[in-house]
Amino acid sequence: MSKITVILALILGAALALFVVENQELVALHFFWITVRALPVSLALLTAAVFGLLVGLLLALPGRITSGRREGRLRRNVGRLEARETTPSASFGTTPPAPIDAPAHRRARPRE
Repeated sequence: MSKITVILALILGAALALFVVENQELVALHFFWITVRALPVSLALLTAAVFGLLVGLLLALPGRITSGRREGRLRRNVGRLEARETTPSASFGTTPPAPIDAPAHRRARPRE
């Protein structure tokens, strides 16, 4: 991790700790058929933040999968182009040398 990321994580962690310490009042929470009568405000907001994070990750997942596939395809294409560049090609005027005398089992036999 870079130093900036560590510093930002520490600042965020300290702010979160202060938030939890200062918000201990109990509230009632209603969500569809679920009712919680005595829940600290900090816990309710942290739970909502975690669910928001999970939803954000799930929404970003298809894009990350697509970009990963694209990156893999581009890497394979680069590998093929590099391999083609290192091997001689007929399109550049170089052809492999013809065999002087092919072995007997590879000589063309006349059809009967």
